[in-house]
Amino acid sequence: MNAITPVEIIAINPAYTSLRCSKCGHTEQKNRKNQAIFCCLACGYMDNADVNAAKNIIAAGLAVQGRGGTSHANKHSDPVKRQPAEAA
Repeated sequence: MNAITPVEIIAINPAYTSLRCSKCGHTEQKNRKNQAIFCCLACGYMDNADVNAAKNIIAAGLAVQGRGGTSHANKHSDPVKRQPAEAA
């Protein structure tokens, strides 16, 4: 029988994660060359744009867990507001 591992869900605002370098933190619109290519203008780091964004989201989640709070990015993002309205 497999043990059930509890999972914690943390809401992370994905804004600018595809423009922020996961290596040096430099954020600029020109870092995103196109839909698939990320190349940091500050440090030269290159990756798939979605992979780079995922690394930033993972890092933000780890930072939130490490300090035992919620991400400052969540102050302007309320996931409840995105839920579909119940049918009458």
